Amino acid sequence: MSHNSLNLDQTLGAVLFDWDGTLVDTGGILLDCWQMSTEEVLGYRFPVEESDRRRVLSMRAVDSFPTITSGPEQVAELTRVFDRTYAQLAPTHVQVHSGAGELLRELKDRGIRTGVVTSKAPVRYEIDAQIAGLSALMDVVITGDDVAKGKPDPEGIHKALSQIAVTPSASVYVGDGPVDARAGKAAGLGTVLMSHGLHSRDEFQAVDPDLIVDDLHQLAAILRAIPV
Repeated sequence: MSHNSLNLDQTLGAVLFDWDGTLVDTGGILLDCWQMSTEEVLGYRFPVEESDRRRVLSMRAVDSFPTITSGPEQVAELTRVFDRTYAQLAPTHVQVHSGAGELLRELKDRGIRTGVVTSKAPVRYEIDAQIAGLSALMDVVITGDDVAKGKPDPEGIHKALSQIAVTPSASVYVGDGPVDARAGKAAGLGTVLMSHGLHSRDEFQAVDPDLIVDDLHQLAAILRAIPV
């Protein structure tokens, strides 16, 4: 694996990760929360169609709720019910992807900075982080409330790199969906997409990530070969 495959200068200084679907498996709980919240507040379950599921699960909830109801009071109620439901379901639904802890520890041991850039609300990220036990392995965490614009806008990635003082050309962004590759590319990072999530490799090819890997173990082997 050459440095040029990931558009790096010479060495690897930082690896930033998306959260949902990349380091942890939360697809099931997010879908359950959406459907339970909409049924309670709006009187019907949403999303049902696969295209709608993929769309809303790739967006910040704060951006998604206004697309299905125009009333600010309903948006606020959806958010409240969603957060309550998430807190109830998380302990039995949030699962850490195999190899996540080992990869993060290895990066830290090599002196490579690590972090999360997620569109997730901080209250739900904190619930996940407590369950996953990965917080001590992160140098920086940027959540949906830390930015004005969610992915694919690169604001969150730029903010994370600024906080850890690493240049984009020495950094990699790892995600599980096309929006992650677009954000990473817009920020000037090497981009890696994981194929263990909601999206197909055909969808990935359309956004032209630098690498597509099957899992975190494969990613660890690739990153191990890049000097620091």
